[in-house]
Amino acid sequence: MSIVVNLPAELEKTIAAEAAKAGMTVSDYVAGRLAQVATTSGAHGSKRRLSGAALVQQWKELGLIGYRTDITDPEAHARRLREAAQRRTAG
Repeated sequence: MSIVVNLPAELEKTIAAEAAKAGMTVSDYVAGRLAQVATTSGAHGSKRRLSGAALVQQWKELGLIGYRTDITDPEAHARRLREAAQRRTAG
């Protein structure tokens, strides 16, 4: 899955620095951190996966979802992103 996330410049620098420190690409680092958020400790210290709804709720509480109040039409925004990506050339 591919997700586009617009981050404040300072947060982007922080994440890039943490990824470099861990010897990882930014993409791999972020995917790993999101996987950590998706797994929480259950009873007796065991790990359990959150349901999709619980994960979305947790992301909302963390401010990862819903912060782009400037996007009033998500479908049109996604369409523009797709069209821009299709116009890119390799190399």
